[in-house]
Amino acid sequence: MNRPRLIALGVAACLAVPLGGIALASARQPSGLVWKDCGDGLRCAELVVPVDWADPAGPRTAVHVAKLPATGKSRGPLVVNFGGPGTSTALLRRKTHADAQPELPGLLAELRRDFDVVALDPRGLSEPGGGKQVSCAEPDASVYGLLVARTKQDWDAHAARNAAHQASCRASAGSAWRGLTAWNVAHDLDALRAALAQDKLVYAGNSYGTVYAQAYLELFPRRVGRMSFDGTADHTRPEFESWVRDAALTQERQLTRFRDWCAGRTGCDLRGTDAGRAWDELVARARRAPLPASAGRTVHEGQLHAGAIKGLNPARWPELATAIRKALDGDAGDFLDELRPDEGGGSVSQDSLCNDFMPELPTYEQFQGIESRLRQLAPRVGWLEGRFQLGRCWGRSGGAAWAPRPLPARDLPPLLFVIGELDNNTNHRGQAHVAGRLPAARVLWHGDGHAAWARNTCLRRHVHAYLTTGALPAPGTRCPGEAIRKVGT
Repeated sequence: MNRPRLIALGVAACLAVPLGGIALASARQPSGLVWKDCGDGLRCAELVVPVDWADPAGPRTAVHVAKLPATGKSRGPLVVNFGGPGTSTALLRRKTHADAQPELPGLLAELRRDFDVVALDPRGLSEPGGGKQVSCAEPDASVYGLLVARTKQDWDAHAARNAAHQASCRASAGSAWRGLTAWNVAHDLDALRAALAQDKLVYAGNSYGTVYAQAYLELFPRRVGRMSFDGTADHTRPEFESWVRDAALTQERQLTRFRDWCAGRTGCDLRGTDAGRAWDELVARARRAPLPASAGRTVHEGQLHAGAIKGLNPARWPELATAIRKALDGDAGDFLDELRPDEGGGSVSQDSLCNDFMPELPTYEQFQGIESRLRQLAPRVGWLEGRFQLGRCWGRSGGAAWAPRPLPARDLPPLLFVIGELDNNTNHRGQAHVAGRLPAARVLWHGDGHAAWARNTCLRRHVHAYLTTGALPAPGTRCPGEAIRKVGT
């Protein structure tokens, strides 16, 4: 994600060592894995790797690996990443996935009938108490912060908070800071492949797990086995504006999809009215004056926008409909309560994302032009994506870098891309863009939202068949939405 020409050369420092040489070092120098019981049926090990694969002879570090052994006859290891950036190994634990992703137990049970399921934690992100989590003394700014910003001073305050957070993270991470990129994680994955004694990496990635997969495709195309991508984050566009344009168009269309969903749901509080027009009316009121809310509060336009970005996630459509209905009736309090912006945190997850997508940023003045063009393109809600995405990284600078770049489409086996028509998180237009640049890709569309593999039985059937046998769904195959049918019922 970038800024006029801004990051085309941002990865140059990492690429100073020839990629082929680094890839060979990754294969030659795997650390042996010593597996130990670590609870919840898991076996755990530490993989010793360079702090920065651009300096493979430099300082070493360890990344945490966990394995759920197969319950049937194993076809070998399947490496998984269920998204983030965040800890991967913890999601294999019963006490974690039952709370965070209740659909995972069923999916993991299916996978374990055929595979040893293996996860590797990204740099600086691990299970609490594992000694590898980089904890930052200062919290970062909310990713929604620029949506509610009304003045240049608000933008400056957002930047200052992110800068303070980044500085505290760098102090905590020390030399490990240089490794906080998907480019390094891809090398870790290849070292893991070698340590598992596999000629090819068999991998299933959801959401941010697909960023690591894209790095692996670039670095190690001849070591790619079967790979499934679910909810792919597009890391192929060097220009911020072209990248965010897809997000804006997707979000604009999402408002129409929300309207259509509401029209067919008896439980939608806007049923009987055009939910899209109801939103437009609410925004028009907020532009004239702050909206009244309970307990003597008010809601300004930016707070309304932040609630919309949160509420346009299909799982939150009922809450958004209720919030709009109540606000039109005189109480906009749900935009401060049920749909209030999330606060920042103390992990390096956003720092890793910014290192991968926005190592350089547009200036405030440059962004005004970008936002003006986004408003023309997607005037109702889509234009907000510029502020939302930039808010993740505004104020951060000087991190490690693996900037977006087109993927080489050479020497790849058949790949499976799962794309949701309602996915406005890693937006479906960007996902289709990535798949469309890879001749080896087969796309399986479905009617649900982001990273639906664990929730949609049709997807699970097709993805499992591909991972086990290599069988791809027939061209044009589509899985109906299953999770969306349950929303609001």
